Amino acid sequence: MKPFDNINRNRYYGLRIGDTVSVEVPNKTIQAEVVEYSGFDNNRVYIKFEDGRITDWVAEHCTIITKVEDK
Repeated sequence: MKPFDNINRNRYYGLRIGDTVSVEVPNKTIQAEVVEYSGFDNNRVYIKFEDGRITDWVAEHCTIITKVEDK
């Protein structure tokens, strides 16, 4: 079975693994990369910050900076 890749961008608020996104944290905006989808929630993804930390985030609150297909 082929793994889900959201190629049509019709789930997870249009995010795909490999997208560079910006997210709001208290008092600043930072960049991260989408690294995984949540298996239980269509509105949650895992993102990796520049310092290597990985955390779950609400997909709706991520703004796409660069799509994976444009990298």
